[in-house]
Amino acid sequence: MALADLSAYKEMLDRNRGASFMSNSGGRALRMMAAWPFFVPTPATPTTSVALDRTSDLALRDIPNSGTGRPTILGANIAAGGAGSIAAIVVDLLNINGGLTMNSAVEQTTNLPTAALTRYTNGEGVMAALILHQQIGSAATSFTVRYTNQAGTGNRIAPSQQIGGTGWRENASLFPISFEGADTGVRSVEGVTIAAASGNTQLFGVCLFKPLAMFAVNDVMGVNKFDAISTGNFLGALNEYHPDACLSIIYTSMATTMPIAGSIFVGET
Repeated sequence: MALADLSAYKEMLDRNRGASFMSNSGGRALRMMAAWPFFVPTPATPTTSVALDRTSDLALRDIPNSGTGRPTILGANIAAGGAGSIAAIVVDLLNINGGLTMNSAVEQTTNLPTAALTRYTNGEGVMAALILHQQIGSAATSFTVRYTNQAGTGNRIAPSQQIGGTGWRENASLFPISFEGADTGVRSVEGVTIAAASGNTQLFGVCLFKPLAMFAVNDVMGVNKFDAISTGNFLGALNEYHPDACLSIIYTSMATTMPIAGSIFVGET
């Protein structure tokens, strides 16, 4: 079916069919963080690379089943604590792994390549990131990533990026991977190289995800409502998503410890 008009959209919003989450405080101010390590209840830390779906404990809770239409993001109700503001991205978390270590200066292929994509299988628009599963050392270094791009071309090398050091070491930090040349997506990651071994064995992993929508929480004193008509800061309202999507949250905040909770409202169009 399709939304015939504004009234049909409002009627679907009023059904309050939402995928909910609660994320405890954590992370680092002004850095991109994964919300799922702080979900309540706490998910297990991933090890081998696994393809994720709507049943994963890294997903928002109780994602409504889709009917015969196309699953669509409609809006959100979000509350945040602390001070400052939050910018968040709703993503389809496609796969994740662990078992990589900071104590190596050669290419690591443990639990790689990343699990085969089960959604967006051509890789177009799919992003990759390193995720810290523990706080790492205080010495700054850099990393590069070897990946296969959206055209199926392997052995692409992402530009070098910083990891470790002040502001770049906290648990659940995400380091989105820049692409080589004019690449527009990634099908898989085959290897990660840390420039200098840290002497510590803190663990990190790789995840692939598809961005779906974005919102900004400017008021931390109450519930913030976002949709396609009443507010102007929900980018991606009415975006479709895969029926088996592992909907989850990535965010950055103005403060180090800002809990965030709410619901992403969905329907079928």
